[in-house]
Amino acid sequence: MISEFSLDKDFFSSGVLNNESISLAHDYLTSAWVDLGVLILPQGGSDEFLELIDNLPIKFRQRWVEAFEYGKKAEVSRGWWEFSNYANFESLCELNSLFKIAFTDEDVGYLLSGDETSKRTCLKTGFEMLGAGVCSESSHISNSQRLSQSDILECDTAEQVWRARFEPLARFSKKITIIDRYFFDAIWRAAKDKKVDAGLVNFFTFLARLGKKYNVKIISHGGERHSDFHCAVSVAFSTLLRSNQKFSLALESLTLISANEDFFKKESHDRFIGFDRHVCQVGNGMRVLGATPLPRSTFLAKFDRHGELANRESSASKSAYKLWSETD
Repeated sequence: MISEFSLDKDFFSSGVLNNESISLAHDYLTSAWVDLGVLILPQGGSDEFLELIDNLPIKFRQRWVEAFEYGKKAEVSRGWWEFSNYANFESLCELNSLFKIAFTDEDVGYLLSGDETSKRTCLKTGFEMLGAGVCSESSHISNSQRLSQSDILECDTAEQVWRARFEPLARFSKKITIIDRYFFDAIWRAAKDKKVDAGLVNFFTFLARLGKKYNVKIISHGGERHSDFHCAVSVAFSTLLRSNQKFSLALESLTLISANEDFFKKESHDRFIGFDRHVCQVGNGMRVLGATPLPRSTFLAKFDRHGELANRESSASKSAYKLWSETD
């Protein structure tokens, strides 16, 4: 759902990026980064990246600074600041294990690709190299754009949904927020049948694979405090986490909040799964990670520029809406 990309020192020397009359590449790249991408940098490369931005024409710098502030980024213990050090595109493709798109200066792109378009794609891995002038032609970013606003289909499995829509976001996030009016109800109904809700199990199974720790907050309707509904939900979570150490190791913290009906009528009628500030509006909520066949579901993912999900979180904790909460 998001595309992993990187660039080298030569990228910001591109004539396209230094022509004050051409803003298209700047507009596309900074917008795609914030909405659909994650910048992969060499270890300690953030400071140098900001220095490279300072060499751009003044009129373009601020949008790159803002993209650096809001866009996802990660550093890895590997260096590649100069793509020109690679003999050809085929050797550059070894970076495929780190990111999927390499943006570079047109001249470097031409030398590596042997193509005047400065654009090459590895047929085996899908790894792309694009010069600044053709940056908007990335198939990976186009695919991320398509996935961000296309329905989840009945033929999809929970595994497919997770890998295509959620895993790339989770991999580069620290906080996951779920707002789903019916999630606790599904957990309670499964418990009555002495089962564990498939969506709940799958969520923790998928999360545990990533080898990270997350702050997870789940807001749903779970009845009044100390009700049978509340107890069933609480026991379901604690039992599941005790049953598999990998599940509990995936958590930095877990907060459960039961909100009343007014909250879901007035504040959050729609269902959301948020990863830091990227928010997925999911028509069928956590059901899309449940047992097959899945119901067809609308899906829309975007960067939450105005902090709308955080506002909903805050509202759910107010006494007017909160019925109970638990934090581990």
